[in-house]
Amino acid sequence: MRLRLGINTCFAVKRWPRPEDWAPVIRDRLDVRLVQHSLDLVDLAASPQRRESQAQALSAVGADHGLQLHSTFTGLAAYSANMLLAPDPADRQAAIAWYRAAIALTGQIGGRATGGHVGCFSVPDWRDPSRRAELWDALRASLAELASDAKGAGLEYLLVENLAVAREPSTMAMVGELLSDGDGGRVPIRLCLDVGHMCVPGTSGPDRDPYAWLRALGRSAPVVQLQQSDAEGDHHWPFTDRYNAVGRISADAAIDALGEGGVEESALVLEVIPPFEQEDESVLDDLAASVEYWREALTRRGVLAD
Repeated sequence: MRLRLGINTCFAVKRWPRPEDWAPVIRDRLDVRLVQHSLDLVDLAASPQRRESQAQALSAVGADHGLQLHSTFTGLAAYSANMLLAPDPADRQAAIAWYRAAIALTGQIGGRATGGHVGCFSVPDWRDPSRRAELWDALRASLAELASDAKGAGLEYLLVENLAVAREPSTMAMVGELLSDGDGGRVPIRLCLDVGHMCVPGTSGPDRDPYAWLRALGRSAPVVQLQQSDAEGDHHWPFTDRYNAVGRISADAAIDALGEGGVEESALVLEVIPPFEQEDESVLDDLAASVEYWREALTRRGVLAD
């Protein structure tokens, strides 16, 4: 088993917004090379020319700093919307257009994949069985359409994230219904497995166990997002001594679970979201500690890939 260690640029939102701001942090302070870029740091609503210039800047800075722009991913802005499960058809079409822009940008920077939060049912739609089924079928159709766009853009797969709200794809069964192997005209739809999202109210058993997810679905997850958390909430804590003492995510236990699930390779991406009010230098200290925690475990276990 070979596991690469990377980081999501969500930590940079409002602090280091430009590629030339966050790239030195990742390379020099954290000594990480694999990057999953948060789409909170990209203006996908801009003109095509502006989006192209953003892609060029990302590619240039990534190359200058020796970083691999592995994938792009939804951030807090998109997560605030219902996206592909929105009640209004016009809003769902807008979400498809937004994802198409994300796919195009990801292809331009040479990324393997994009994805993340694909949709959330409204409360009325969730409580109406016929409406829920109708929108769920529409979501699967939209993902198939986007998988075709991704194929044309040169991506390897799309990513669907397991999330922490019952009205989102949040159980193994729900996520499993969205995954696909793709075909000649569509890329596969794969899982980005977030180890901190097994806190969905009303769930129990394996659905509430991050290690059960890693064992059962790790082979379907080319990306695993890492955050320290407990069973009560989606905290996105760093892996520091303080939070490791109260959180339930252990690097060794996660590595064991991936191995037991037959995973051969995966990208482990730190997704630490610091509070906006946290002092900036302490954010960097927390990120550095998190990288060191995982790098030490992966190296000691002999599974760290270059």
